[in-house]
Formats: sequence, C-alpha cells, structure tokens
Amino acid sequence: MIYTVTMSPSLDLVIQLASPLQVGQTQRAIKEELRPGGKGINISIMLHNLGVMSTAFGFVAGFSGDELMRMTAATGVKTGFLRVRRGRTRINIRIKDGTPAEQSAMQDGTVKWAHGVQTSINGLGPEVAPDDIQYLMRKLAALTAEDYLVLAGMVPPSLPQDIYSKVFTCFKPSAAPKVIVDAPADQFKYVLKYHPFLIKPNLRELSDYLKLELKDAPSVLEACHRLQCEGARNILVSLGAHGAIFVDERCTSLRVSAPGGPLVDKTGAGDSMIAGFLADYHKNKSLESAVYMAVATGSATATSEGIATREQVEKLRAQMSDHADWGEALI
Repeated sequence: MIYTVTMSPSLDLVIQLASPLQVGQTQRAIKEELRPGGKGINISIMLHNLGVMSTAFGFVAGFSGDELMRMTAATGVKTGFLRVRRGRTRINIRIKDGTPAEQSAMQDGTVKWAHGVQTSINGLGPEVAPDDIQYLMRKLAALTAEDYLVLAGMVPPSLPQDIYSKVFTCFKPSAAPKVIVDAPADQFKYVLKYHPFLIKPNLRELSDYLKLELKDAPSVLEACHRLQCEGARNILVSLGAHGAIFVDERCTSLRVSAPGGPLVDKTGAGDSMIAGFLADYHKNKSLESAVYMAVATGSATATSEGIATREQVEKLRAQMSDHADWGEALI
C-alpha cells in the first residue's frame, strides 16, 4: 500500500486575471477554481488518476479542513486526515495574470487567456499539539516493509522542524516501509542519515542545499553523489522543462528529456512526478521505467489545468523516446 503525508495541507484558490496584477488596485477575476492542495494530496490524486490506490494523511482543522476532506474524498482518494482542535487548514491564493489571445485561435469562438506571471500567497495552517503528532506516529508505525510512504512538502512553523526524522524512528528496523522524501532542501539534514529509498529535489533545492552552481549534467551528477555520501539511496532531480536526471544507489545514472508542450500550470508537476514514479515502480519494479513515467506524468500536469488525467499521461509517455539525452545545458 502507498501512503502520503502532508504536514500542512491546504485549500488552493486559483484566480485568473485578464491583465497583469496591479498592487493596490481592485481587479475582477475572469476565472477561479478551488482545489485540494498540498504535495502529498496532489500525489495521492495523481496516483488515483493512474489507477493506483493510496491513503492520504495530514493534519486538518476548522471549516477549511472540512472542505479539504470533502474535496479530497470526492477525487476518489482514501483519506486518513487527523483533525486538530486549534486554527484552521490553510487557504492558499494563486493569482495568475495574463492577456487575451486571439479569439480566432479557438474553434468554439471563445476567448482563450494566455497565462502570465503567477503570484502565490500561502496561509499559516492550524496549531498541532504534541498529542496530535503522537497519534500520527502511531498510525505510521503500523506500516510494513511492503508499504511505501511519501513524506511531502514543507514542515509548517507549528510543527517540530525535525518531524520527518521522528517519522523514520517510529518504524521497526526489520519492517520499515520504503520512504520517499519530496521536501524542501532544509529537510535533507534531518532525513538523509536514515537512507530514504528516494529523494526528489529540483535543481534549485539541490543547488541551495549543497551551495553549488548547477548548470550542466556533470555538475548535477556530482551533486547527487554528494547526497548519496550523506545517505540518499536513489535520487530523482527534476529539471523542469528539461526533464530529469536520476541516479540509483549503484551510481547508475539516467537522463530523460521531457516531452514537448506549452506550460499551462506547473503547480503539482513535481508531485505528479513522484506519483508517476511510484505507480510504475509499484507495478513493474523497474527504476528506469519508473523514471520515464515520472517525467511523462510531471509533464502532463505542467501542460494541463490541474492534476493530469491518465489519458494525458499515457499520450505523452507514448511520445517519449527511451533514450537518454545528455545535452549539457540545463538552465
């Protein structure tokens, strides 16, 4: 079974503007959407879209927590949210500005709005008590070596910043699940010593953690080897539009280019990569196959509105060549 943990899930209110954001002015939205958010929840939704069941854990509170649980369950995801008493589930604002494209470009005669800059404002989240944390740890301690656990996203200020390391210590050494970490670079110092099965930094996170300038594939590979010296087993580095570089625990490396397509919304693309990797690896037990699926799934979400469908993922996967592309330039 696959489990995801989002320490600070959210409701994401996505607002589309017709023109650039004007600070201090009143502007009217032309489109808006409320989505369940948080990296682990996105991963669980993408897994469900790919036909793989998972359970999403996280702390929720207040009226926004009620809506988050309702919306997540409505996607088909099994939930194991833990309700806390103080505060409320955070509400994040995503403001996309843009200008109208040529109306003639749309077959149905409607106006298509081209996305411009996205501005994000993240809420604070609820207050989590020590008893709430212990309850989550007891839940996770029941996992076995047959399970996969994804620790996803930032650790909010209301929680101990080393809570991910506490998760690792709650497992029985002989029956620990495979743990995947998709968290900001400031969490690496807490988790690498526990030898996670997979970590998925993006290029900026990898650069920030090691304080290195990463502009080409050799420099990324060297950075991955340094992380492995600190305890990482398998490393999947997201390169955005350039695809991904993967290094396994035997130091075998693979670079996969992303399939083409215009960027629509990169929110959730990295989360979709983890879901694609897990869905494929859970079925085929092939790391190489899982990496190609990860890139296809991340690209599908980046070129879609919201989390991609299975059909969108399979269409892009069919377009990909199973040959590594070791072109030098990454940025």
